[in-house]
Order: sequence, then structure tokens, then C-alpha cells
Amino acid sequence: MRAATRAIHVYPRRGTMRARGRRARVGTRAVAAAAPTLFCIDRDGVINVDVGAPGVIDVRDFVLLPRAAMAVKMLNDAGVRCCVVTNQTCVGKALATESYVRDVIHGEMRDALAREGRGAKVDGVIYAIRTREQAPACTRRKPAPGMVLEALETFDETDAARVVFVGDTVTDMQAAARAGGVRRALVCTGYGEVMGEALRKANVSLPTTLTCAADVPLGTMMIPDECFPVDVFEDLFHAVTCILNETP
Repeated sequence: MRAATRAIHVYPRRGTMRARGRRARVGTRAVAAAAPTLFCIDRDGVINVDVGAPGVIDVRDFVLLPRAAMAVKMLNDAGVRCCVVTNQTCVGKALATESYVRDVIHGEMRDALAREGRGAKVDGVIYAIRTREQAPACTRRKPAPGMVLEALETFDETDAARVVFVGDTVTDMQAAARAGGVRRALVCTGYGEVMGEALRKANVSLPTTLTCAADVPLGTMMIPDECFPVDVFEDLFHAVTCILNETP
């Protein structure tokens, strides 16, 4: 594992066994035949309640989503690394300092996960602070793949097919797709709530896989072709449970 850089914070953890296997497709849902080695997880709307733009800038507004801590604990118990990958442009907009986001808000995230998840912990946090308007163009901020590629390098993962990105936005799915084919898992929390509501109205049960634009309910998300296939789950806990329980 490489040394942490300014926007990458890796937390020590005991070594664990990693499952290996091949990827398969069954029915309407993509199946990874073995537990992946790494989960990259968006923060707002996936781990904690999304408070809207510009994101959490006061630690008092940081509230975990139901079952998020148990999802992280499940990954810990399975020996699968998990890394938070998040845009934090509130820093670039001078609405919060980088140290406040890194130490206070992310400190509360770690504490809340441990409290609610019986010692649950993330193995690292990677964040981007530049805004869309700041030049030069940022290659780290999602939808660019920079942070996802950093996660693979940080955790010594050379096979993108063994990595899952769990997010609630199209930009999350784009970053994963552009990082060499990292598996895309869209959750119906945060900005993904509209997708969940539309699928339920269409009597589509979750999990399911969107294989092309025609599968995407009208009025939900404009998902570009580069992102497909996209697996859809209720929330982070549902995604982790389903993926870890997939069989060859």
C-alpha cells in the first residue's frame, strides 16, 4: 500500500483474506462470482443523509443513513476493503476548510460508523476539493476517474473487475466506468431515490441491472452509454449484502 497523500487518508487495519473468482451474468442482474477485493463508496447520499448543495459543511448536519454502518461492518467482517471516494467542492468554494472536512466531518463519520456498526471502519477516504469552474480542469473530481484510480493504486488492486463503486449519481457511475471497468452499483438513496421510486412504480424488483438506456425509467437519470451495465440496489446495505452473497 502506498503512502497517503494530501487528499488520501488510509487507516491501519489487520490483514484479511480476499476472495477471488470470475464475473458472470445471470438473468437481468449482473453477478460477480466472488466477493470483490475493494468497495469504493460515495459519501453523501450513500453513507450519510444528503443535505443538498453544497454538502455537509457543519458537522452537526452529518447523519448516517439507516443500515450504512452495518454495511461497512459487513465488508470489514468479509475481509473486503472499503474506501470512501467523495467530491468535497465545499472546500474549493471556501465554504469549509480542508482540515475541517478531513478532521472534523470525516472524524465524525468514522466515529458514527464505529458507534452504530459495532466497530465498523472504512479503510481510507479519498476526496477532491476543486470545483468545476477552477482551472486547470480537475482529473480527480468525479465524473473523472482520478480518485477511483487512486483507490486501486492505494489498495494494490490491479484488476478493476474486482472493484465495486457504490454511488447515488450518474457522475459516480461515470467515474467507475472510466476507471477501467469498475463495477457500477447505483443505490436508491440520496439522488438515487428517484430511480427507486420509478422502478417500484414499474413493478421492477431490486436488485436489477440496467443494461442500456431503454432500461432507464423516463424522468429519472440521464445515464450515458459508457456507464452500462448498472446494478441497482435499495441502499448500501442491500448492495453489500447482495454482492457478497453472489455465487458462481
